[in-house]
Amino acid sequence: MHSQCSWPISGDLSLQTKRDGRGFIIPLAPPIFVTPDNCVDISAFIRSGENAFSVVQQSDMSDYMFILHAHHPTPVQLSHLASYRKRHEEWVKITRAFCTSEPTELLWKRSHSRS
Repeated sequence: MHSQCSWPISGDLSLQTKRDGRGFIIPLAPPIFVTPDNCVDISAFIRSGENAFSVVQQSDMSDYMFILHAHHPTPVQLSHLASYRKRHEEWVKITRAFCTSEPTELLWKRSHSRS
């Protein structure tokens, strides 16, 4: 998929949806997060069964066409995801290194109190 997407910059366009009963407003003019193909991925908000969302425009957007396109991830998107997962796995390894248990032997001898 080769995308020639251009996004409005007026701030007057958003996507409104719910996930787990919580409302979300996703700015689209311009979008905050885009895929490497310059599309907006809403898959995190899609669940099995019925899904609802609204594209809300607050000014004239007649120069634009908005399309919901369901597709398998593109090679560029898969590559980006693989890179993200690799960085995440490296971060998990680093943080686990800081969470190792303390040595089982005592590092210091206890002093015996003298009464």
